[in-house]
Amino acid sequence: MAKRILVRAPNWLGDAVMATPFLKRLAARSLGSEVEVLAKPGLADLFRDAPGVKNVLVIHSDDGPWSLSRRLRERKYETAYVLPTSFSSALPCWLAGIPHRIGYAGDFRSGLLTEARPLDERFHYVRRYLGLLGETGMDVHAGDFFVPRATEEEMHPVLGTLGSGKILAVAPGSRAPARRWFPERFAGVINGLGPEWSDVLLLGAAEDRPAADEVARLSRRTTRNLCGSTSIPVAAALLARASALLTNESGLMHVGWAVGTPLVVVAGPSNPRVTSPFGPQVRVLQTTEVPCVPCVRNTCYRPEEDHILCLKKSPWNRF
Repeated sequence: MAKRILVRAPNWLGDAVMATPFLKRLAARSLGSEVEVLAKPGLADLFRDAPGVKNVLVIHSDDGPWSLSRRLRERKYETAYVLPTSFSSALPCWLAGIPHRIGYAGDFRSGLLTEARPLDERFHYVRRYLGLLGETGMDVHAGDFFVPRATEEEMHPVLGTLGSGKILAVAPGSRAPARRWFPERFAGVINGLGPEWSDVLLLGAAEDRPAADEVARLSRRTTRNLCGSTSIPVAAALLARASALLTNESGLMHVGWAVGTPLVVVAGPSNPRVTSPFGPQVRVLQTTEVPCVPCVRNTCYRPEEDHILCLKKSPWNRF
C-alpha cells in the first residue's frame, strides 16, 4: 500500500493558490506516495485536479476536532503538512496520531507537531510554504501555480457576448474593509480607458456585488458585474483571457497571478513583500507616505480624517 501524505490546506483563496507550488514540489518529491489535501468546502474544487493530488477531503461545517481526527485516522497517513499556522489546524492531525506532523511553530501549537519549524515572517507566503520542504529560495514562476479553468463550452455564455478588443478585469472587493479601494477610483480608471478596450468585467464573490454595483454606476462605459456568478474555474478562465486585472489585495489577485494575467495591484496597507504577486507582469501601487504601512489589520484604526489614508494616497493615476 502506498504511503499517504496529508496537506492541511490554507483557509483563504489567495493563500490556497499560493500553496499550489508547494503541492507541485511535494508531489514531485514523493513519487510512489499518495498526496491528499484537507480543505474547506469552498476551496475543495481548487485542489481536485491539481497535479499530484490523489484525493481531497472536505472539512464539513459540523466537523469538530474529534470527528475530523477520526476521519483522518481511518486514512492512515504517515505524514501531515499543516500549512495554516493556527492551533486548530494542527489539533486534528495530532489527535489522529499521524506519525510525522510538520508545520510552523506559533499559536501555542509546537507540542502538536513533530517538526515545529521557526517561521521567518520576512518570507513571502509562497516561499513560506516551500520552506516546509526546505526550498525557500526556489525560483517561482506563473507555471508553478495551479488553478482549474473552465472549458470553452462552459465559457461560451460569457465569451460569446464579448467584443474583439482588450478585456479589463476589475476585482473591487476584499474580505478586509481596510483593503478596499474606492469605487470612484476604479470607475475613474475605467472611464480613462482608450477605444482599444472593448470590455470591462467586474469579478468577485457575492459579497463584493454592492461594491461592483457602485463601480458600474459611476462608470461611463458598459461594465458587466459578474460578482457571485462565477466559480473559481470560470473566473480563472476569464482572467486568462483578460489583458489586465486591476485589483485590491484579494483572492482573485492570486488567481490572476496564477493564470499569467498582467496585474495592477492596489496594495493599500498590506506588505507586498509577503502577500502580493511578484514578477515582470505585476505592478503594485502603494504609498510610502503613511507611517503605519504595512499594517496587518483588516479594519483601519486611524481617526476619521485619516481613515484608510494609505488607500486615499494610493497613486491611482499611474495605471
